[in-house]
Order: sequence, then C-alpha cells, then structure tokens
Amino acid sequence: MQTISVTQVLSTYQDFSSIKSAVLEYAAWRGKEVHRICGSIALGLPYFSEIPSSCAGYVLSFQQWFERTVEGVHLVERQLSDEVFGFTGTPDLIVTMKGESALTLVDLKTPTLLQRVWQGQLAAYRHLARKNGYPVERVFSLRLDRDGKLPKVKEYQDDGRDLAAFMAALTAFRYFVSGR
Repeated sequence: MQTISVTQVLSTYQDFSSIKSAVLEYAAWRGKEVHRICGSIALGLPYFSEIPSSCAGYVLSFQQWFERTVEGVHLVERQLSDEVFGFTGTPDLIVTMKGESALTLVDLKTPTLLQRVWQGQLAAYRHLARKNGYPVERVFSLRLDRDGKLPKVKEYQDDGRDLAAFMAALTAFRYFVSGR
C-alpha cells in the first residue's frame, strides 16, 4: 500500500478556487518561510538570512509564545508514518509546556481564521505521534499574528470523531482520487 500524506488527503476538502494563483503562491511561500524560521528557533539554531518583512510579525508572535510557554522540544517538522493505514504527516512541533509533564503537539498556522479541516489534520497528527512513540496528550493550532502580537491558541479534544472523519476522508481519497 502506497502511503498518502495527511495534507494530500485533506486538500480535497479545501476550495481555493476563488483566490488568485499569485496570492496562493505567495501565501504558500510565506507559510514555508515562517515554518522554517520558527523551526530553527525551536531547535535553538541560528538562521543566517534576514527575516523577510512579510514574515517578521509571524516570527515575533511565535518567539513570544515559545519563550513564555515551552520548556522542552521533542520534535520539529519530522515526518511520521502509519504503515498499517498507509499515511504520513509532518507535525510542526511536539513540546513540553512549562509546568506540565505531558507532551503537546503544536501546529503553526498563518491564516487568521480557523479552518474545519484542521480538526482532522490534527487528529491524524496526534494518531501518528502516538503511533511513533510520542504519547501526546494535548493538541492545538497556534495561529501566529502577522503584526507580532501573541498568537491565538485553539485546543482540539480527543473524542475520536475527528480521527474517524480523517480516516473516512483517507478511504474516500484512495477510492475516488488515487484509485487505490
């Protein structure tokens, strides 16, 4: 069975057709840059290039949150797999928060509005983390602020419904899109 990424599966349920391609390309580039720089910060690594002005607020937002909130870093942007169900995903961060002993999975976001597909995405990431030896107890999206203010946190509970929805989407993707 060929593995499919979480992003691939859920892309079917996102409609960007009303957004100009140049705007989408720029947002994708900005998101990748923000993730790259924030990953370096989380790992304690220097980044040698200048932070693009369009990314600076998001990076400052992350830095403030990270310094105030995170005690330890266990994973940064590492692909995890489930060979049984045949899917992979790349969580942004797995950390230990200050004052807590449990692991928390954090997904960095640059859009200002919550998106429904994030619930399935983060449920799939939680599943992958646990399957790969990271006993994650908390999961949330961290919506970074473009003006450098503190980010907005949205915690996702583990009631099983979101993972079930993702698994249904994975099955449908295999059947309708990839023919597998």
